[in-house]
Amino acid sequence: MASQTKLKIEKLLTEVELEIMNLIWDLGRCTVKDVQEALPADRSLAYTSVATMMKILEQKNVLKSEKKDKAHTYVALLSRENYGRVSLKNLKDNVFEGNPASMVMRLLDDSNLSKQEIENIQSLLQEKLKK
Repeated sequence: MASQTKLKIEKLLTEVELEIMNLIWDLGRCTVKDVQEALPADRSLAYTSVATMMKILEQKNVLKSEKKDKAHTYVALLSRENYGRVSLKNLKDNVFEGNPASMVMRLLDDSNLSKQEIENIQSLLQEKLKK
């Protein structure tokens, strides 16, 4: 996979762009056909629609394409982890007015977390306190 640097993205991805990127992150190096075939059975996007979305993602510098034989092969320039970081920062800053505690409380209040998940979160917080 290509080197995934910490790209600065100007806007968050649209819902469809994120759907496509999730497939690409799972697939790694892939073609438009690979992505189209990886779509869920109940999600029918035409080949040309997937190709258009991938071209848009390339224009946004989120993907890079390489011509290989007759097909273009795409690779993510933006990692899932980096996008998650950017998305959470945007959510914290714009929805929770810069208050991470409010964001975490909303997650805890609105999620149906199991006892094990709560213990895992508690363990992560304890580790963070040690640093």
